[in-house]
Amino acid sequence: MNTPTFACCALVLSAALLSTTTVASPLADRLERPSRLTAKAQYAPLIDVQRVGDQLVMVGADGHILSRKADGRVEQAKVPVDLLLTAVHFVDDRQGWAVGHDGVVLHSDDAGASWTPQLDGRTINALMLEWAQSEVERLQAAPTVDEQALESARFALDDISAGAEAGPARPLLDVWFRNAREGWVVGAYGAVLHTTDGGNTWTIVASLDNPDRLHLNSVLGLANGDLLIAGEGGRLYRQSAGHWQPAQVLTPASLYKLTQLRDGQVLAMGFGGALFSSQDDGQHWQAATLPSATSLYGAEQLADNSVLLTGQAGLLHSKDLQHFRILQPRNKAVWLGAAALPDGALALVGNRGLRLLGREEIQEYLR
Repeated sequence: MNTPTFACCALVLSAALLSTTTVASPLADRLERPSRLTAKAQYAPLIDVQRVGDQLVMVGADGHILSRKADGRVEQAKVPVDLLLTAVHFVDDRQGWAVGHDGVVLHSDDAGASWTPQLDGRTINALMLEWAQSEVERLQAAPTVDEQALESARFALDDISAGAEAGPARPLLDVWFRNAREGWVVGAYGAVLHTTDGGNTWTIVASLDNPDRLHLNSVLGLANGDLLIAGEGGRLYRQSAGHWQPAQVLTPASLYKLTQLRDGQVLAMGFGGALFSSQDDGQHWQAATLPSATSLYGAEQLADNSVLLTGQAGLLHSKDLQHFRILQPRNKAVWLGAAALPDGALALVGNRGLRLLGREEIQEYLR
């Protein structure tokens, strides 16, 4: 089935948005079947959006990748896979990556006009099996055998082997690149992979404090060089000076998105109205009190430095991250992301596709 069936918060969200892909087909087919071009792509579910130069790049259901040009035209790129894409990240006006279900990583070097595959769940399965087998062998060969660690490694090997039998069904949920060479992807069952050659080769990152292999939903590099990863069970992981710190648990609810504001403040948000801010690059966090327990999926800082949060119940706007106003555009939808445009307009993406709010309309909402 094309609809996911396991209970990761981000995966459940994706499944809820997908109502158009219910025809059964072998998992591998989606990695080999190009996305279908359709004039209705901008109205289908879109999961993530990023402003790239003077245009927008959006990803979503059925392998759709769309570009909205400065003149308002929306073009659909030719994409080599037909599956849910969950995140997109460009490091400059040309180099970008998109990730999605079945462990797919796609790369573009022409501002999103065309895309080539760099990784998929079959390769991830092989990398994970290789890592798990080497970990068992390393522990067995140690002068003093740590029986508990060896038992855990054997369990991981069995678990990864069983997962590999299901095929390339390892959803990736977020991607972030420091530059055109070094980047990370994260996803279901604690998957973290790292590349230092622009995505041509990848290695498994196994040094997080995540023995239960909880799902990881968001990855973000900070201005000071630290790396943050957030996910299931409110867990947050921070790599500083090349070393992973012990996991922090901010909330019982799952964290869905990380973002850094212009002043360096970091936000972590997620299900059940979870919103946390950090003034010291993720070392310490403060919880915000929201007017409702709506789930939050994204954030965009506007030109006046106020923050717009996207979520299950519409939009939340705040000038100080202490007081919030609930906004709901006329066509109600689940909004997953937003991107401000140079002319002051705002693009929203969600379960109903792309929605544009003009500058005057935004001012009307914010009065």
